[in-house]
Amino acid sequence: MLRRLLDYQLSLTEPGKPFHKLRPLITANDTFLYEAPINTSRGPHIRDAIDIKRWMILVVVALLPCFLMAIWNTGLQKFVYSSGDFHLMNEFINASGSLSTYFAFAEKDNRWITIIKEGFAALLPIVLISYAVGGFWEVLFACVRRHEISEGLLVTGILYALILPPTIPYWMVAVGVTAGVILGKEVFGGSGMNIVNPALACRAFLFFAFPGKMSGDVWVGTNPTAIRQSLVKMNQDAQTTSLDGFTQATSLAQFNIPSDIRTLHVDAIASNNVGNHVGTLETLQQHLQQWNSLGDHTATLGSLTQDQIRGFVTSPLVEGGLGLSSGYYEDAYHFAALKYGIGNLNSDWGFFFGNKLGSMGETSTFACLLGALFLIWTGIGSWRTMLAMGLGAWLTALAFQWGSFFLADGHGAWLPAQFSFPAYKHLLLGGMAFGLVFMATDPVSSPSMRLAKWIYGLFCGMIAVVIRVVNPAYPEGVMLAILMGNVFAPLFDYYAAQHVRKRSLRRVRTAAAI
Repeated sequence: MLRRLLDYQLSLTEPGKPFHKLRPLITANDTFLYEAPINTSRGPHIRDAIDIKRWMILVVVALLPCFLMAIWNTGLQKFVYSSGDFHLMNEFINASGSLSTYFAFAEKDNRWITIIKEGFAALLPIVLISYAVGGFWEVLFACVRRHEISEGLLVTGILYALILPPTIPYWMVAVGVTAGVILGKEVFGGSGMNIVNPALACRAFLFFAFPGKMSGDVWVGTNPTAIRQSLVKMNQDAQTTSLDGFTQATSLAQFNIPSDIRTLHVDAIASNNVGNHVGTLETLQQHLQQWNSLGDHTATLGSLTQDQIRGFVTSPLVEGGLGLSSGYYEDAYHFAALKYGIGNLNSDWGFFFGNKLGSMGETSTFACLLGALFLIWTGIGSWRTMLAMGLGAWLTALAFQWGSFFLADGHGAWLPAQFSFPAYKHLLLGGMAFGLVFMATDPVSSPSMRLAKWIYGLFCGMIAVVIRVVNPAYPEGVMLAILMGNVFAPLFDYYAAQHVRKRSLRRVRTAAAI
């Protein structure tokens, strides 16, 4: 019965019939329910029993863990940060110390129901707008060009929504997906012809066109003004200081500090918490001894008061201090907490499972890994690209870390603090995991040769970390690194093909000689 209904609808779109110009729309409805009756005549091609639409749906399935985590974490953060109750905030921070207490916090008084409601209210409108506006442009271009509707929007629509902040205005969601679909894909010929990832093109357009709405304190709730007022009330009621106050700064915002803050400054601040495990211990002890003698202090490293730490770090070098400007002390304090995992909100497990602020679908490395396993198991995502990008990021961060330790006097004490940041933590911060699993593996904009995939992944990972560490104005480099990798992907494929041909030619010549 359904088949007959669909056949009748298709008959109305035959040449000369009233709905002929809408044939791509009717065909899309048919092929969504049934296998496409024809083979593709243009890229991308899938040599399998399934068509491209089913292939795209599998990617959507792989995104489900990130989608569910986006609902949960967005709702949880909004529930806490918008409450205006510092007792609830302190309870949440204390509960973030372990997984069991974290879920106990959510289960108390059935808070999980409110959390899920808040998460749905934040994420679903953005997803629906992304699909509706993006789908409109896909249908329009398909009808004008008289070709099938692209299935790529199934993935682009949800990817785009997951890499946005929850406070993004709805009209801006529509503008971004419009620019990404038209400028990033349709002007190049549609799906299979785009040279960059469409979802990243959407986000890049928004980032450069409306930076105020895509960076800063935009990662909590749906109303930045309400969240700001809530935090002000919490800090007033709790009588906090600038150092222990409640903020909505993301981990990347804490990482993005001025280059004037050196490793020595950060290690001095963290010495009370990590003791002798700081890398610049000997240099710190020498400076502290000089500071004590010149200023008649009796401070001991590892048991300094907060006033002593601030005085030691911000005193001029001629007085034996470390010479940090007092205006940078707060940034150095938060960076020290991030680097050494001081405080429950800076724990590695929280970063791994997704208890942090950020773009809605990018917070959970664990959810991204679940999606990666599914993509690799189904053969859709390239494990070579994923592994290469992860290795590229980790090795580059490790080069900065080891270079600051071995290649500079005093174990890198006076190098910028970002250089000595633990390499493995780069994989837990920001959108690194989401980018290497779902963005870098886009089959259209990434290389197809095996060797090229390794080079491409290493390139993207390396550039992402270099942007993070060296660029003072942009703390997250994953988006720009992958877009740059997309541009160079044909070049990587070209040289990889040349290498394979030369190797094959050498083998033929060797066999002929034998």
